[in-house]
Amino acid sequence: MLLSLAACLVGASAPAADQLVSPSASPLTEVLNLEKGELHWLYRGRPLLVYAFAATQFKPYVRELYTLRGENVLRDAPADHLHHHGLMYAIRLNGVNFWEERDSPGVERPVGMVSRKVGRGPGGLPEASFTQVIHWLAYTNRDVADSTASAFMIENRTLTLTVDESAGEVALVWDARFEVGKYTPKLQLHGANYNGLGLRLPESFDKAARFANSENAPYTGNNTQNVIPARWTSVSGTMGGKDIILALFGCAENAHGYGRFFTMTEPFAYLAATQGLDQQPLEYSAGDKFRLRYLLTVYPEHKSREFIDRRAAEWSKQ
Repeated sequence: MLLSLAACLVGASAPAADQLVSPSASPLTEVLNLEKGELHWLYRGRPLLVYAFAATQFKPYVRELYTLRGENVLRDAPADHLHHHGLMYAIRLNGVNFWEERDSPGVERPVGMVSRKVGRGPGGLPEASFTQVIHWLAYTNRDVADSTASAFMIENRTLTLTVDESAGEVALVWDARFEVGKYTPKLQLHGANYNGLGLRLPESFDKAARFANSENAPYTGNNTQNVIPARWTSVSGTMGGKDIILALFGCAENAHGYGRFFTMTEPFAYLAATQGLDQQPLEYSAGDKFRLRYLLTVYPEHKSREFIDRRAAEWSKQ
């Protein structure tokens, strides 16, 4: 078994759950349950995001993400690919596979929440955020009591969720700061063409998802396993007969630039923002630091590519 998360985070005497209530001017609230390893963000009392980080998992991830209308746009552990977990980040490090959860996979171990905030952002919109420390470990080191010395890399993962009702938008920023650990003098980041920040899309999107990208590059054939360099990629479909669109944005400051976006519709719909590590692995040394930032936006209605281009410009200014 992995180290008890409750003990690792705040001590065995901590309460099973606590609620972080936003100022009265903000409709966001948060509930953190350490026993289950779950963090919930609610908007006007309705679910908006669930972040799962139980000690029994191989990696922490966003398990549920909702539109303002109430549809969850993520799937967790579907029968065809049990290692597909909602919105997750995973790659390979020095040959250790953190994506597929088989054959002694790597473990992303959460070791603490260093900040949690709920209220309003600089622009006045309702906003919630947290930062979690994660140690990336080989399978053989998954149970060590102090994993600092055994970590390939140490991640400070900050997720920030903002709600803009006027645009019908739920926006999630995934901001990860990494430092290469002392476990190995050299670290290579590599993986398959889909390894990166990936999201398993709703079942109703399977064989029906419609992708678009900032470069207006075409998708070939039945749109299975295209990888296209772009500033953003969107995917639209329906849930319960109603339109939904998601847009995933890269960042120019990421290594290898904005990114290469993996998309597929058959046999299931998937979208991932990658650094093209299958084509050009990244090399770092112990103590090196690097950062990855992405933005995911979700809307309960169709949005034009002009709208998404404007949103991309706003994101680039942040």
